[in-house]
Amino acid sequence: MSVFGDNLRSAIERSGMTKVELAKQLNTTPTTIYRWEKGINEASDEIKIKLAAVLNTTVAYLMGETSDPNPLSEANVRKDSIRSFDNLIEIPVLDPTAIACAGVGNGGMTGIYINAQKTVFLPSNLVGTISVDVDKKPFAILVEGDSMEGAGIPDRSTVVVNPAESVYDGDVALVCFGLQNEWAIKWVYFNKKDESIEIRSAAPQYKPMLFTKEEIELGLFNIVGKVTLYTGTPRKGI
Repeated sequence: MSVFGDNLRSAIERSGMTKVELAKQLNTTPTTIYRWEKGINEASDEIKIKLAAVLNTTVAYLMGETSDPNPLSEANVRKDSIRSFDNLIEIPVLDPTAIACAGVGNGGMTGIYINAQKTVFLPSNLVGTISVDVDKKPFAILVEGDSMEGAGIPDRSTVVVNPAESVYDGDVALVCFGLQNEWAIKWVYFNKKDESIEIRSAAPQYKPMLFTKEEIELGLFNIVGKVTLYTGTPRKGI
C-alpha cells in the first residue's frame, strides 16, 4: 500500500464516513476508492483536492508531506495553498473569553480582531461566503466542553465561524444568550409558528434550551454565525 493509500484510509476512518458515502460525494464508486487505498490506481490531482476537502484534511497530509491531518494547521494550509488554492483568507483565532456575544453587545468585531493572538490561512471555498461587512467576517475559536462530541466536535477542537453564512434547521452555530452573554456551539432549530428558537446539544445529558420571540427581541439570544469548518465532518441534528 502506498503512502497516499495509507493516509487516505486513515482520513476516511477519521471522518466517520463509509466508502459508499464518500463515493457519492465524489461521483465515483467504492471500488475506485478501494483501488486508491491499495495503490492499484492513482487518483488525479483534482480528485486529491476534492478528497482533502470532503475528508476535512489536506492534500499535503494525503501525500505524506506532513503527519498532521488537521486542515486548521497553518503549516498544512500553506502547503496546500501552493498546490491547489489561489484564494486564501486570513482567519483570526479568537480567545473564547473575548468573543462572547461579539457584534451585538461588544461594539462589533473590529476590536476583537485586533486583539487576536493568532491567525491561520484557509481556502475561501472551505470557509464560505466572505462578507465585506467587518462585523460578518469569519473567525476561528476554540471549543471547550463535550456537549457536541456526538456531532463530531470534540472538546478543545477549533472551529471556524462565519457570520455571513445562513443558518438553517439542524445547522451547527455559535450562539450567545442570557444576561451574561454566554456563548456555545449548538444545533439550532427555528419554530416558524411562534418565532422561537431552540438550541440542542449532541449529548443527551444536556437539555435543549428554548428562546421565545420576546427574549430574542430583547437581545437575550443571538446567532453569531454558522460553523462552517472544524476538526470533523459537519453533521446535521436529528
